[in-house]
Amino acid sequence: MRRLAALLALLVVMSCGSAPPVRTSAPVADLVIPTTVPNGKVEVIVKPTYTVGETIRATIRLTPATGTLRGPIDPFIQASGFHGTATVRRLDTDPISVTAGSAEVAVLWDMRDDGGKAVGSDDYSLVFNVIDDAGRTTTIGTTLQVR
Repeated sequence: MRRLAALLALLVVMSCGSAPPVRTSAPVADLVIPTTVPNGKVEVIVKPTYTVGETIRATIRLTPATGTLRGPIDPFIQASGFHGTATVRRLDTDPISVTAGSAEVAVLWDMRDDGGKAVGSDDYSLVFNVIDDAGRTTTIGTTLQVR
């Protein structure tokens, strides 16, 4: 009887051991970074990280609550470090004006500096201005992680 009880206990203990959980990679959603401006909201949609050499696409969504919003105005890429900040590249993007609802515009960066040289892994900032119909300017900045 003791042998049967010991065998049964051994089987129960062995059946309790489980395999490690199966890990699945969860989809990584885009990041939506909202900024409140005097007459509405500006959202910048970016990926959590970008790969070196990949063209970066950031979507800028303007949503005025009243009046008009215009942007992105004078967008540029900036690098920050121990020695301060430096402009890496000025971007050529046509601004949009939004009076009702919301509208989006894409900003693209080919990961090159103003001289055409490819840049490497680092944290960069996309910086631009928006202006409302009362003439108020708001500067928006969003981090771009390049790995």
